[in-house]
Amino acid sequence: MLPFRCSARSLPADFIGMAFFFILFPFLVLGQSRPAMAVGNLQLGPVELHPSFGISESYDDNICRTEGKQCLDPKIAGATKNGKDWLTVFSPGLRAALPIRDHRFQMEYRGDFGRYKEFKAENYSDNTLKSDLSFNFPGGLSAMVKDDWRSGHDPRGTSQSVQMDFYHRNSLGGELNMRVGPKLNLAVNYTNLVLNYADTARNGFRDRTDNTVGGTVYYKFLPKTSALIEYNYTTVAFDKADPGPIGNSNLTNIKLDSRVPRAYLGLTWNLTARSQGTIKYGYTQKKFKEPGLTDFKGGVVSLILNHELSTRTSVRLDAERDVLESNFGKEPYYISTGGYLDLIHFVLPRLAAHLQGGFFRDQYPDIVPSQTEKRVDNTWTVGAKLDYRLQPWLNLGVGYDHSQRRSVMDGFGYIDNLYGFSLEVVL
Repeated sequence: MLPFRCSARSLPADFIGMAFFFILFPFLVLGQSRPAMAVGNLQLGPVELHPSFGISESYDDNICRTEGKQCLDPKIAGATKNGKDWLTVFSPGLRAALPIRDHRFQMEYRGDFGRYKEFKAENYSDNTLKSDLSFNFPGGLSAMVKDDWRSGHDPRGTSQSVQMDFYHRNSLGGELNMRVGPKLNLAVNYTNLVLNYADTARNGFRDRTDNTVGGTVYYKFLPKTSALIEYNYTTVAFDKADPGPIGNSNLTNIKLDSRVPRAYLGLTWNLTARSQGTIKYGYTQKKFKEPGLTDFKGGVVSLILNHELSTRTSVRLDAERDVLESNFGKEPYYISTGGYLDLIHFVLPRLAAHLQGGFFRDQYPDIVPSQTEKRVDNTWTVGAKLDYRLQPWLNLGVGYDHSQRRSVMDGFGYIDNLYGFSLEVVL
């Protein structure tokens, strides 16, 4: 199941036209009459084209992720039935890259179009368009500008709603890096995030605009290991008021606007091609503009680790603790702590086995009306997959995923099992 999905009818026609114009513009300027084949991709003059297409078939025994494994019956209004169904996902994509001396321009599109056999009201069409422009200048100065536009929806069980929550999200940002001597590097960055949900009646309180500015200082005290000091500051501005009441207060119809400063100390290393990682520990505050809301002060952690245990086995670990924006209308925020582990072992040169697992604990700050304790959710995921590379450009996969959530509040737990088969072509 893919995390970003959205109805095709929500994708504006003018955006589609604009996206294709920007994708095709470099090729039209080059005036190349026909593409030429290159190793592993298509070549159009200096432009590298990487088309891709994937198709997957899966069986899910709880597509709505409810405690009773029930969904609304697609044939009988007001009735429910067992939420077991088959899902087919078509995933076309295209990546275009244009190197310009020491610089590089890249754009990428991916669609994920899911079609259910029985619960056709659950069908979705996701669209993602990314672009980035990288500059490398003499003297150790580099810069990057990137944009990430997505039209999708939250996975079932993510928010307070048992329905599909569709959204549009755009993240636009830039980063400037400067090498100052052999041991010191400086980086500054800025990101603008705009998030809007389709159903304002259910999720209007989640529509917001974030602006983040920050900087990092890296000091290389070993040949391939650096210490870092990082600081960033985020302003969170919501479009609409939360109907409330919020938490254990009587506050209603207020905006959850806040200021979030974060400061980190950490290490980053690139010891060999077999071992890279970054670990950061810091402190953050979430200060609300509205008096009476529960502010947050506490520690935050981020860990990214890639390591080859042997020539045939590698592991990746992503873990974090952070304060996140509310996905439950009666709470101003929640604290998420957990991580995800992916172990890859090549049984044969073309056959790879994946073992995956994750755990997240989401804690909400207040006891809401009608409840006797604070909401806490514990979510586990575990899975296994086999990938067989039939050709350099053709990959086959078969896998199983199990996920489970337990919550102190009734109606938020679920158990889900997903069995799938996939085929992917990448040029």
